[in-house]
Amino acid sequence: MKSLIYSALAAAAAFAGPSLAQDASDDAPRCVRLTNINGYTVIDRQHVVLRGGVSRHYLVTTRHSCPGLNFGARIATTFGETETVCPPVVEYLIPDDGFRCAIDTIEEVEDVESARALIEARAAAAGETADNSD
Repeated sequence: MKSLIYSALAAAAAFAGPSLAQDASDDAPRCVRLTNINGYTVIDRQHVVLRGGVSRHYLVTTRHSCPGLNFGARIATTFGETETVCPPVVEYLIPDDGFRCAIDTIEEVEDVESARALIEARAAAAGETADNSD
């Protein structure tokens, strides 16, 4: 079942839903229970934060850059507004342009700002790793 999620440009608040990632202390992936997905915030072309209810937020990372993700755009998911998603993730974000963007991970975060900080920290760590391999 496809669940459409709408967001207006003016309402760029934190939104959340799914969460599926590996815990730093536990290498085993875990299932994530998505509940009442009712909005989203696009962070960049590879990251979206879904909101489930008032207090649940989930960072969705696509496998590759997804050019159709835009602020204020309409997106759909291949999972329902309430569902349990387990690895390996075989789900998609579908922007207005209809291109299916494969989801790599879904993980719970506190809010949109926490998601941004996590993305930046991972990018910095990846940059350090690339610098050290030269």
